[in-house]
Amino acid sequence: MDENRTDKTSDLIDTTDCLEAIGAIRSMKNFLFVVILVCLMIIQAVFWIDRSGRIDKSVSCASVCVGRVCVPQDKAVAVNETSDSPIKPIEDAARAVTGVLSSVAEKIVTGEPNTAAAADPNEAKVVEANEIAQPAAAKDKAIPAIFLIRPSCQAVSMVVKACNFILVIAATMYCLMLLMSLKISLTGRLGGINHISRAFFISLFGLVILLPWQSLLPGVVVGAIYQPQELLCDWSSRTEGSTFWMVMCYLRFFCLWLVVVWLFLWAQIRSGKWARATLRRLGLVR
Repeated sequence: MDENRTDKTSDLIDTTDCLEAIGAIRSMKNFLFVVILVCLMIIQAVFWIDRSGRIDKSVSCASVCVGRVCVPQDKAVAVNETSDSPIKPIEDAARAVTGVLSSVAEKIVTGEPNTAAAADPNEAKVVEANEIAQPAAAKDKAIPAIFLIRPSCQAVSMVVKACNFILVIAATMYCLMLLMSLKISLTGRLGGINHISRAFFISLFGLVILLPWQSLLPGVVVGAIYQPQELLCDWSSRTEGSTFWMVMCYLRFFCLWLVVVWLFLWAQIRSGKWARATLRRLGLVR
């Protein structure tokens, strides 16, 4: 009787210790998942900012694109922005001339004197310049101030490198947390082995796809993490006037990123099911 009671007490202590360890691991795992998700969102936001042409590549890209092809000007055109169009000055001049002709015709019809013709030519040029500048000023006022910010290549490079460093460490530690949870579940016989095993292997796949293999095996395979030079220099020059490389660019920087996000979300959902299955087996929840 005493031996059976001692065994039951020992099993209860072991189970309690396993539950405490799992609680600490779950908190760290959830924190690492949030860090991974935030960093992935930041590097994806940098990609879309570059695609919209909001990165200033005029001066600071020379130090970033060392030994690479650097595009000095912003070639990407935003969806609702036509300021980079080559026919934009012609359209503005035509619009200004049309406005002046319509005002002159209106004055002729109404019988008012044409003061524009008698005015000083310099004043007429100033009026015409103001009429041309008014649409651009109205457009700038209509755009929110946050969309007018143009970060430099150096600032974008620092942000991407910092996110890459945090991503590699956080994703590796996330896989280790799942591995420790798997070992504790096996040792303490807590159940939910199916869920935690699947979560661990899914996170491993996510880590493999995430790592920057293009730096280790150049020209063989790429990872979801990209270097600033790849986005700002190499792919910017390749996608200029090429539909094929444009499609490859979105496959490289968006679709691969989407696969990594999906894998880590899947691993997080699986680990959540494992935690509920463990508590259900111990009778703590129904």
